[in-house]
Amino acid sequence: MKAPFREMRPKSVVFPAYVRLFGLVLVLVLSCFLQTKVQGQISPSIVASPGINFSGLSGPNGTPYTGHTEGDFTVTVTGGIWQQSLAYGNPIPSILDGPIGAPAVGTLFITDNVDLFTFGSLSFSSNNGDSSYDIQGFLGATMVYHQTGTLAGSFTPFSFKTLLSDSPSLQLDSLLINLVPGDGVTSINLDNIGVATIPEPSSLALLAAAVVMVIGRARTRS
Repeated sequence: MKAPFREMRPKSVVFPAYVRLFGLVLVLVLSCFLQTKVQGQISPSIVASPGINFSGLSGPNGTPYTGHTEGDFTVTVTGGIWQQSLAYGNPIPSILDGPIGAPAVGTLFITDNVDLFTFGSLSFSSNNGDSSYDIQGFLGATMVYHQTGTLAGSFTPFSFKTLLSDSPSLQLDSLLINLVPGDGVTSINLDNIGVATIPEPSSLALLAAAVVMVIGRARTRS
């Protein structure tokens, strides 16, 4: 006589708590980063960046500024007479478009040595009058960002103001900042250029693969 048929149910697998937690965190991080590099837009980066604050300038005050590399970024002077300002900044030091008393049109070119980046803001002080700005962002040979306007003048006691980008999540591979001194302007100080490298999702993909391997081994041992 045959034994009665007994239904075989698959054995449930209970993963260790650390695996479940690691997987949850990974999913949350990937959901943020995998939105990047789509139509030139990204979601806000979760990696903080100090941007360019000129903190490494050695002076002395008034020394010609010819560009420098700070963190991931390289600043190149492509126009004007720029000087180091170790007496005035937000906080000090900063750079200024000079010469003081008769400033010329000043232009800076910024690139990222790691990957694409975003531009969020900059600090400025247009001393003794209004100036104008023309900022252009490029992706390859194509200009994908263009913002122009007025830099409101700063008078005694002088202080910095903040210019916000109207497209802070746009991906760029270079940025051109052009400052045009207005009537009566004696100099334009520039500080805290808010640029940030866009993290690459590829490293997160490797992390995801590692999690899959851990989960696979947990299933095998169960």
